[in-house]
Amino acid sequence: MESMSEPRDRWMTASWLAACLGLAALVTTGPAWAATDIEAGRRTYESVCAVCHGATGRPDPGNPVVQAFDPQPADLSDPLFNSREPAGDWELVVAHGGHALGLSPQMPAQGEVLTGQQVRDVVAYVKTLVDTSGYPPGEMNFFLPVRTKKAFPEDEVVWKSRYSGQDGDDEIRNVLEFEKRIGKRGQVLLEVVHEDDGVDSEIAEVEIGYKHALAWSLEKGSILSGAIVLAIPTDGDEPEEVIPYLAYGRQLSDEWVFQGSARAILPTDDAGDGELELAGVVHYQWTPWPRHVFGGLEFTAVTPFDDDGGDRVKFTVVPQLRIGLTRGGHVALNLGVELPLSDQSYDYRAHLNLLWDFADGSFFKGW
Repeated sequence: MESMSEPRDRWMTASWLAACLGLAALVTTGPAWAATDIEAGRRTYESVCAVCHGATGRPDPGNPVVQAFDPQPADLSDPLFNSREPAGDWELVVAHGGHALGLSPQMPAQGEVLTGQQVRDVVAYVKTLVDTSGYPPGEMNFFLPVRTKKAFPEDEVVWKSRYSGQDGDDEIRNVLEFEKRIGKRGQVLLEVVHEDDGVDSEIAEVEIGYKHALAWSLEKGSILSGAIVLAIPTDGDEPEEVIPYLAYGRQLSDEWVFQGSARAILPTDDAGDGELELAGVVHYQWTPWPRHVFGGLEFTAVTPFDDDGGDRVKFTVVPQLRIGLTRGGHVALNLGVELPLSDQSYDYRAHLNLLWDFADGSFFKGW
């Protein structure tokens, strides 16, 4: 006999899938990349940029002009540096100067000398100075969501704090996460999880893992990655968990970005006691300037492999804000409230994530 919760579960699942299909339909729009002239960009580079950055993108240490700079001009011929920096950010730097994004004030603004088209052309040319075809492009480094896993491999330190309001004792969970790029498309990660339920306050778990960018397309604005994580509880009575996941990101248009992930949580003593989590988020990036507030809306669905009674599928919605704290956005704050759409053990969860992309400079740079 069908339980009362089963029709609701099916309706909620259908709604979640319908929302995903709607987003997938938007995906066909894609970002509107402006046309560029590489040859015109080369001429602009040679006349305006090469004196500091060098003819090949690598500054000449013997050049008296370069020697006078502190810090030294960026090495545009470094494939990792060249690939991880979005063209849009470089266009802002060329037009408005390094200070505008918290970089060296010695990088002059060229917005009154070069037209917008010339700025786009010269940045497009700089992107050809080195072969970056094996590296995921920085345009795919989208905002960090609250629950959805990111696809882009990054160099970040993230502090994640979660407060669960629930019957009985409320719960606080803190995670310190360290992520480091390795090779052209890989990333290793380490997480330390601390939990406090009002009675016990302890390090509950350590997670180690590896993420690999599988495929991407700058023309379509998309990236797909796979990862595997091993969660090791500090309590010897609890089993380890193997957590594989896929993460996807797509620039839907100039303003809208979609990210989605699917991960399985598999206890090593009995994988059948695990669960599957699906998550998706859209962010509205209304301006190219990183130091602003950006809104996002996220949905999650978690279902156990074994029926544990009640609502089989657990749904939540997570409205959230991304706040760029530095001019370049390499230090940012994510705030979100997770609200259950089905029976849960908590009434709500408040999320706070503080991230620092250390590849772009020190924590105190560009405030």
